[in-house]
Amino acid sequence: MFVDLNIPWPAAGADSAELKKTIGLLVQFGYEGVAYNNIVEGKVAASKSNPIKPLRLGNGGEETSAQGALPSVISQSAPRGKLFHQLSRVTVIAEESNQNYQLNGNNANIASYDLVAIKPLNEKLLQQACQTFEVDIISLDMGTRLPFFLKPPTINLAIQRGIFFEISYGAAIRDTTARRHLITNAAALIRVTKGKNVIITSEAQRAMEVRGPYDVINLASVFSLNQALARNCISSNCRSLLYRAATRRETYRGVMLMEPSSVLGAIAAWKAGPTTTEETDDEKDEEGNNAMETD
Repeated sequence: MFVDLNIPWPAAGADSAELKKTIGLLVQFGYEGVAYNNIVEGKVAASKSNPIKPLRLGNGGEETSAQGALPSVISQSAPRGKLFHQLSRVTVIAEESNQNYQLNGNNANIASYDLVAIKPLNEKLLQQACQTFEVDIISLDMGTRLPFFLKPPTINLAIQRGIFFEISYGAAIRDTTARRHLITNAAALIRVTKGKNVIITSEAQRAMEVRGPYDVINLASVFSLNQALARNCISSNCRSLLYRAATRRETYRGVMLMEPSSVLGAIAAWKAGPTTTEETDDEKDEEGNNAMETD
């Protein structure tokens, strides 16, 4: 299943005609789902609502809701080729390291999105994103010169937490300078991650900036990715990301209940093991053997 997890959502009041053309082209190319991306600068206010709504595409296929669509995307039994999945995503542009961005399940606005991404603009925020922020995606501005180095300890910490890194090729299609930066930055990311926990998205602002899945796979070869790893970046890695996002949304906290062993009934008493006042069979056998040796 090929998906594009970064299609910018139009600003309030903007015409959605170009967005519909983009989605229509993705359907023709064989993509089975998209994530509409709402970009927010700074703190995400809980009082604001998620503006993303599913589009009526009129392509003859069924469409899923943009909100709460994750279960149908990751379901193994969902029919392929009939559903076009429309997900919602928020990307927070983070510039101040001392600001509380409220990226947690307590924020009703954040909880309404299927995917949560952060775009850190400095090295300190990148470290915080890899270590503590509750996000699914770390999006780096690959079309510009990064103001920091991608250090393996920091990046690997994010991978251990299940966070994915995003490479978007849309800016490279719009500008030749951005293309050079994209190749350099993406290759540096691939060297550190070895292709693990990496997704490739379009971030297409117009339909003409979208590329088919196999064009994207060929493009990824420039980033030192082989075809198998490149394919994973637009298919299986995206699916793993959606599984991770669903887990984050549905299991915010875990609780452990501890009770004294005295509350266990006679049938379940074995779960507590031998008590301090009771001797195990092995201990009794050992004492018997010692007594015989003494005699």
